[in-house]
Amino acid sequence: MRNPLVPFALLAVVAAATFTLALWHPFSPTVSPASLEFSDGDPVRGATVFADSCAGCHGEEATGGVGPALAGVDGAKVLVVVPAGQGAMPAGLVAGQDLADVAAYVATLSE
Repeated sequence: MRNPLVPFALLAVVAAATFTLALWHPFSPTVSPASLEFSDGDPVRGATVFADSCAGCHGEEATGGVGPALAGVDGAKVLVVVPAGQGAMPAGLVAGQDLADVAAYVATLSE
């Protein structure tokens, strides 16, 4: 005869594992994007972070490549898109002060 508690034990293990994985996220930003303003960033430092982390896809002058051209993009949009990721760009590529700095840099790009 089967033990009637086995299905419940299995359900409990699967539920606990699912809950634990739902709480874990590999790209948790150290600073909430909602608490940042792109005006808090340093565009000069942002250009350096951009060159290191973003230029491979967006181009050295942010004119596009794998990623879109960024001239004319609002810095506030950068604060929303980068943490979430979009298209081929992974979520959380830059975070915290680096994110604010990149957003400030992108805001300086003209169309």
